[in-house]
Amino acid sequence: MTKKQGVNVRNNLGDAEEGKKHGCRGARVNIGDLDEMEISGYELCPMRIIGTSILILLSFGLAIVLITWKKEIKMKLLYKPVQLVQAKNVLLKDPRFQQVFEEAVVREKCPNQNKIDLYFINKKNKYIWDESIQMFRKLRNIDESLNQADFFKMQGLTPSEVKERLREFGENIIKISVPPVLHLVIHEGLNPFFLFQAYTVILWTLQFYWKFAVIIAVTSVISVTVSVWETRRQNRNLRDKMKSESKVRVIRNNREIELSSKELVPGDQVLFPTNGGYTVECDSVLVEGSCVVNESMLTGESIPVTKVSVPDENVKFNYDQQRQYILYQGTEVMQGKTRQGNYCKAVVIRTGFLTTKGELVRAILFPPPLDFAFYSDFLKSVRVFLCLGLIGMTYSLYMWISIGGSFRECLLNSLDIFTFVVNPMLPPALTANNAFAQKRLQKEGIYCLHTKHINLCGGIDVVAFDKTGTLTEGDLDLAGVCESKEGQFQESVSDPSTLPSDSLLVQTMASCHSLVKIEGELTGYPMDIKLFEAINWELTEQRHSGSNPDYGIPTPTLVSPPKGQKNGGNTKIGGIAPSNLEIALLKQYPFDSAVQRMTVVAKKKGAQYYSVFVKGAPEKVASFCRSETIPADFNNLLQYYTKQGFRVIGASAKSLKHGMKWSEVDELNRTQLEEGSDFLGLIIMQNLVKKETYGAIAELHAADIITLMVTGDNIQTAISVGRDCELVKPDQTIIRVEAEDSTSGQTGQQLAVTYSLPESETASIIQDTAQMQNMTSENYVFACDGKSFNLIRSKDPELFKRIVHRGKVFARMLPEQKIELIECLKGLGRQVIMCGDGCNDCGALKTAHAGISLSMAEASVAAPFTSRNVNISCVPYVIREGRATMVSAFASFKFGVAFCFTQLISVLMVFYIGTEPSDNQYLVVDIGLAAIPILLIGNTGPADVLAKRKPTRHLLSFLPMFSVVSFLFFQTIAYIFIWFYVRSQDWFVEYQFVQDLYPPNTSYEQTNIFLYACAASVIGAMIFSKGAPYRKPLYSNVIMGLWAVAASATVVFMSLYKSQDFAERLNFKIAPHFEFQIIAVIGILINFLFCFFWEVYLLDGLLFQKVLPWYKEKIRGPNLEFEHLERELSNSSVWPPLGKNNDIKVVGCKVGTLARTDFDVFVEEYFRETIDEQVCRVEGSTQDIPSQMLQRV
Repeated sequence: MTKKQGVNVRNNLGDAEEGKKHGCRGARVNIGDLDEMEISGYELCPMRIIGTSILILLSFGLAIVLITWKKEIKMKLLYKPVQLVQAKNVLLKDPRFQQVFEEAVVREKCPNQNKIDLYFINKKNKYIWDESIQMFRKLRNIDESLNQADFFKMQGLTPSEVKERLREFGENIIKISVPPVLHLVIHEGLNPFFLFQAYTVILWTLQFYWKFAVIIAVTSVISVTVSVWETRRQNRNLRDKMKSESKVRVIRNNREIELSSKELVPGDQVLFPTNGGYTVECDSVLVEGSCVVNESMLTGESIPVTKVSVPDENVKFNYDQQRQYILYQGTEVMQGKTRQGNYCKAVVIRTGFLTTKGELVRAILFPPPLDFAFYSDFLKSVRVFLCLGLIGMTYSLYMWISIGGSFRECLLNSLDIFTFVVNPMLPPALTANNAFAQKRLQKEGIYCLHTKHINLCGGIDVVAFDKTGTLTEGDLDLAGVCESKEGQFQESVSDPSTLPSDSLLVQTMASCHSLVKIEGELTGYPMDIKLFEAINWELTEQRHSGSNPDYGIPTPTLVSPPKGQKNGGNTKIGGIAPSNLEIALLKQYPFDSAVQRMTVVAKKKGAQYYSVFVKGAPEKVASFCRSETIPADFNNLLQYYTKQGFRVIGASAKSLKHGMKWSEVDELNRTQLEEGSDFLGLIIMQNLVKKETYGAIAELHAADIITLMVTGDNIQTAISVGRDCELVKPDQTIIRVEAEDSTSGQTGQQLAVTYSLPESETASIIQDTAQMQNMTSENYVFACDGKSFNLIRSKDPELFKRIVHRGKVFARMLPEQKIELIECLKGLGRQVIMCGDGCNDCGALKTAHAGISLSMAEASVAAPFTSRNVNISCVPYVIREGRATMVSAFASFKFGVAFCFTQLISVLMVFYIGTEPSDNQYLVVDIGLAAIPILLIGNTGPADVLAKRKPTRHLLSFLPMFSVVSFLFFQTIAYIFIWFYVRSQDWFVEYQFVQDLYPPNTSYEQTNIFLYACAASVIGAMIFSKGAPYRKPLYSNVIMGLWAVAASATVVFMSLYKSQDFAERLNFKIAPHFEFQIIAVIGILINFLFCFFWEVYLLDGLLFQKVLPWYKEKIRGPNLEFEHLERELSNSSVWPPLGKNNDIKVVGCKVGTLARTDFDVFVEEYFRETIDEQVCRVEGSTQDIPSQMLQRV
């Protein structure tokens, strides 16, 4: 879980304040965190228990259902509110997701202390009572209050400390319990739909309609059984996958012992063997040695990562930003290195569910509820239908009483009306839709963990892509290197192996990495391997060789050029013979995206000094280099390469003071080591766009789906790749947004925002010196880096929304910033897919409405979707499948409702004369004409083309409701027609009512109303399961197509066939004249054609495609926040955003030998003639200036 900065302090102060204010009632826990919740204390009340027991008896047990459904009702009926410190139970309310939790408070006596500890567990998090703030707070990890140097002071725990830590933190195990069968059965059985089905089965059994009652009962039992089995299977699989226990060596009470990993507690000192091949059982900080680990279980990237010992510095330890020092639970140690002995030493900081692995498991066990409007609308519609059922029940009761029905007939027939208003087959139908979609996805190599996410993909309007490994190839190829000597760039060299070995840039490529040899093969980051192999150097490991006499200290890793390597003609390099060149890698600061660089301390063989090599983001590397070593055209050359899509790495080196001892060097912090380095040049890497990217992006854009890039790479490289793959459309102008802290004495401004055109020749920049006034309707998009993103988010939320809304490229983004971007898009009303390779994208993958991981590693379980094909071609298909599934869900609902209410209307009509359908009639329509299509509607696959217009997302919106209501209206007209038409015939005979006769006497009205009701079922199934534009045609669903033909034939057959035996079986009274039957069938055909034309051409073709868009644009106006933003930006008259002052500011450059002041005059004159009322700044060299300006100069 990602925390906001400063959360711990706010927790203390906020909780204390709330506790005093509310007397610990209605207070909050986790204030400032994403999981902030309201908390209330309760204890059992004997009087309320007695009153509730009486209520249960009077309600025939229905009160138990209410208590089970709503925890708030349970607490009010059985408990009374008390102070939190006195509470036996607490009620937690999550306002963000509208979730409610009830947890029992545990009172535990502290050993050897005269006090009692209070705590409760919620979602595997332990909350303890803090006397100082009079509030429960989340159990804090020991590392939250430690400095880096504190880890070196820990010498092993005493038995009493171990016992206390074990009591506080519990066993080191991720315990996933498998719920008992009975518990799951009760939980499923109390689901409202299953209770309704139970009501239906009981009522139909009392009416002797046992055949379909048995089918419903069997279906419900099977559904509950499958659900219980699947839940237990998933829990068992997760438990078995996450369960891990092994023997570990720890230092306790100043001696080494071996014990089970379950017994580890925070503060323990653990010894990790250097031979590797085992799993880490806790989160621990390395204090001695280094380890190469495989973190694919957590990151989804199976690249070995080097972990080094934490520096012994009096600096605050940060768990989230100092990953390079932490061995995480669940990761595999491949090998270790230490200066002496066979063990690396680490300090345990987190165990169990407090670890990063534990957080991952918690995310799986307790996913946030899905924000799918269909289900909430569905439940709302059920309430409306039940109200309509009450009206129908009242009418039924009145009619049966008026015609002289018995008490049994009046009661059961009236109660039976409720079984019509809610289709008991809808829940299994929706489950079947998801199952069909999941099966189709698997055929495409896409695996779905949570099937409900498939529906969410139907409304997707934004897709966010990672760059490297997602849009582009995961591996980088070396395009060349460009050395810098004496502050001047040299000509670029495509093959660095041709450079002499005394080149510091080559030595940086050879030394600044975390490569190791495992079974004789170089292992590590692919980019590091590419660079090392490009220079043909050799790497030698000396893991247990002790002190190296050539260096006077242990040298675990040595690198050297190949024999016979050229050295540029120098016979001596700093006192070192080139033929004997060898570099020992002594200390590493592995690459970390938070600091955007890697640093290595090394020593050359025979040298009297130590060297520091750094490589990383060019801007970051240049920031601590000596200014005289940075070429004047550094920015221009960097932009030259990044604009072409190259990934550029900067390199620097520094020679430490001669004669320094290793102990002195080891005490220097990273800043001291890097500061004052010499800039060495640029390493240019080529990252090709995947061929599948082009087609997928084009398909998404053709469907008006917004695409954006969120990457950790350089912004110019990201813009170039965005242009290359046309993620940024050719007609779109990219505006780069840069923000920096600024304090102005005149305006008191806190944030200076600059808007530039990074692709233009003039690099025109508009600087907002005060506040945003307006935006324009030009087709522009924003590009922003992580630093500016953070500043704008924290200091100008309104501007932040505009940047995110029109944002296209977000570069140099940290993992937590990716999450914030997705959250903001969701807050604007967007439905978002995040697609990434699973490395730094796990948080964003979980946060988005649908995350698609292109990695098959274990961490991909955090994403709802995982693609076996490692390219983004899966994204359009997932959206198409989501749309098809959503449309199928709507179709199932519309057909289910239409079927229920057409049957209800037909039954209420025949109730008028005191008759009803027979059991066999119900069987024909319920099983043959209703159960089959509602289950098969979802078996139609997605359309081959992603339609431009997105399907309706809200079930209770105008169009779906109008479709159903109009269909019911037309069927009612058809019923009225056949009712009066049959009664107008000369041969018509009035129905004779007989009390308690079942099946009732045959009736012309009931027979023909039943036939038209059957036709209505078939017509509804066919028109509501239409294909285009989101699904394939109906005939592609072979089973559904065959059913449609068979069902149509059955209706026609029943309407025309004359047989006494057939009539008796179905309780028909067949018309004596065949002409009447022909006219009745023609009426059915006209009904079908009219309904088909109405649904397909008028509702979908005219209303959905033409009228509704016009209505939303011209009359209703924007509804969601992003629509309001778009209208605001589109209606703005000028661009770019203007500040208070309209002065033209020029920050110039040199043009040959022309004096700056002269240049200023000409540039100002030029811009005054061409740009009016804009605040501009020009940066660049002569190549950035338009030719007409140069002529004037």
